Amino acid sequence: MALDANKELTPVLYGESAVKILKPIAFSKNAPCFRMHWHERIELLYVVSGSISIRLNNSEVTARAGSLAVIPPEKIHMGTALEDGTAYYTIMFDVSSFYNSAFASRVLLEPITEKTVDFLPVTSDPEIIFAVKRLINEEQNGDNSSSLIIISGIYLILGLLYRKCLLEKPSLLSDERFRDILKYISENCCNEISSFSLSRRFGYSEEYFCRRFKCVTGLTPMSYINILRLEKAKKLIDKGEKQVSAVFAETGFSDMSYFTKRFKKHFGITPSMYIKKAGEVNRRLYNAE
Repeated sequence: MALDANKELTPVLYGESAVKILKPIAFSKNAPCFRMHWHERIELLYVVSGSISIRLNNSEVTARAGSLAVIPPEKIHMGTALEDGTAYYTIMFDVSSFYNSAFASRVLLEPITEKTVDFLPVTSDPEIIFAVKRLINEEQNGDNSSSLIIISGIYLILGLLYRKCLLEKPSLLSDERFRDILKYISENCCNEISSFSLSRRFGYSEEYFCRRFKCVTGLTPMSYINILRLEKAKKLIDKGEKQVSAVFAETGFSDMSYFTKRFKKHFGITPSMYIKKAGEVNRRLYNAE
């Protein structure tokens, strides 16, 4: 089965519970479930059938039926179905939406968005799986009180991840200096930037910088930068930009044909077609109000 383009093009609208749950779609063996990308939200993939290979930065894991894959914020990832009929629920939310004045919010939630903690990428822990199933069931069959129950369910799942899946050693991305590099790239990716200029700025030789960068992220610096640029291009379109030339001009690409080629490879659709589909989605949302 081909990648479901409509699923990727639909803007994330979290609703009253600040959580979005996507129902399973069946994928055939070796089909791409999602192409390489990243986002600021956290995603939980509950596999109901088959199995999926997930690349997370420089590592690769397998999530089988009955297990949960944890995709933290801003971690580059892609997924491929390993069996016919592979299907999974996607639970997505911004951790920052669950901040509050409680002490636990500062010591447990903020480290997730700041990427100073890391969890096991896949778990089959019965207590966690039960909490995930309850969350999904509440979203599908609940009543007027479901939003509050779903919110409490997210707190429960995050608490269980801390209790049962917290990694003792943080990943390489928790290295403070490397976080500074990624932050700088994120803030300046649409400017003129290169592996050479980055290595000079942070005091490395270009060869060492590129080697270490790929070790941490699984990508070359320019591949990583281009992904950020493409995601920013998508955000511009989602916010209402209707001209491909305007998107191209604001995202740091120097060649229009290269931009179009990269956009289509990354999202499975050309920028002009994406603009058309995004416009259709926005019109449906407007008419529904």
